[in-house]
Amino acid sequence: MTATDPRVATPPGALAGGERGWLPVDHARANRLTYDDDLFLRARRVLGMPVINQILWRFPGEVATDRIEAFHRGLAASPWNRLAVPGRVPGARPRWVRGVPSALRVETEPVPDHAVLEWGEGRASVQLDPVLGPTWEMTIARTVGGETLLSVVAGHEVCDGGSVLATIIAAAEGDPQRVLPVDGAQVRRRDDLRDALHLGREALRGLGRVRRSPAPVTDPEVLTSERQAAQPARGGPGAQPYRPASIAVTSEAAAWHRIAAEHGGSANTLLIALVVEVLTTARRVPPGASLKVALPVDTRGADDLRSNATTGVSIVVDTDNVDGVGRVQDLARIRARSKEAFAGLAAGTRVDPLEPLKPLVQLLPDPLVRRLAGGSAVPLCLCSNLGRLPAAFQAPLGVPASAVLMRSVTQNVTPDLMRSRRGGITAWWNEHGPDVTLGLLGMDPDHWPDAATLRQDVATVYRRWGLEPRFW
Repeated sequence: MTATDPRVATPPGALAGGERGWLPVDHARANRLTYDDDLFLRARRVLGMPVINQILWRFPGEVATDRIEAFHRGLAASPWNRLAVPGRVPGARPRWVRGVPSALRVETEPVPDHAVLEWGEGRASVQLDPVLGPTWEMTIARTVGGETLLSVVAGHEVCDGGSVLATIIAAAEGDPQRVLPVDGAQVRRRDDLRDALHLGREALRGLGRVRRSPAPVTDPEVLTSERQAAQPARGGPGAQPYRPASIAVTSEAAAWHRIAAEHGGSANTLLIALVVEVLTTARRVPPGASLKVALPVDTRGADDLRSNATTGVSIVVDTDNVDGVGRVQDLARIRARSKEAFAGLAAGTRVDPLEPLKPLVQLLPDPLVRRLAGGSAVPLCLCSNLGRLPAAFQAPLGVPASAVLMRSVTQNVTPDLMRSRRGGITAWWNEHGPDVTLGLLGMDPDHWPDAATLRQDVATVYRRWGLEPRFW
């Protein structure tokens, strides 16, 4: 995902205090869908592949009903209760209106202790709708062994990782939350016309910038999913919906930080090294290869009401062939390259070459988007480091969770579709209490046909680094 342009159309009445006109305004005041919002809306509407954000908590015992209900009320008052209304003029971006909160779901059938993640998979298959609602859902359940499970899911159209963190914390602490549309917003047909004209001008400017920009220089020796041939569709079972291999593994935070420091790295560089070695262990990437790793970056500011406010950088990670095993031995090099990439992003010297084309993409009709996106590749390796979770996020029901998993799930995929996207591994890492939890999604149905295969590769890599995995 990438950040949106800071110049946005400002429809009359869309600013607090009744300001009017076209101004370069803060995204927190903008009520139109951004490029990233539209990206996830089109993934659902055009490609039939909704993307769902999910947070799973495990609590060691029973939780008071009043705390559960209070947290649900907090989510009901959050920015996630927004629906996308199409513009009334061709070319106008959809706008947000307030939606109806989702009802609390309480399951009475105990979940087997060994099936917690499977239960979470079921909750992540819920049907959400950013146009008709609901856009999110909260579910409570108990395990046979007495744990309390909490699942919160929300469509990616209405929130990214930064929005998840901010909204969960505000709901847990009972803080009032600002929402879209802002008070007094009235959108008329002429406002949609002005937005369409603005987007058209931005699209023309973007095309001009692309024509004047030099072609990006890339290293042909670096592996990316775009440079790999898509596997042909196989039909039969390959055309049927399935759940890609997904696992969650918890380990000691102290051991994670100690091992990272011993190898000249940080928690983030160890995350990257582990995930890359899962790729080499599965032979998805050959030992000794260099590959591009995508690292999402949160760009959300104070009082920022954008649903999605994320950009990203990419770094090259080198592997070594150690007796036929692909190893990542130089964490210091990964750390240096990551710092350089993040610094370039902050300084504005590291620019997304596709950034100027985003207004044009928002103008494209659905049939053309479907054709252009048909063979697009997903990252070969994506590592999302969510850091140490704030106390309120770890304890949204008043008691600290024993484990927390944050991740994204793409619905309605098939093995043949995943083969055409040429993906590898997507990972999400967070630290909570004395532990860290890593969620991994294997997007290659041939190298990881099931969760057991992925779990075996991850266990091999963890123990190779001296970590003791505790799988969910």
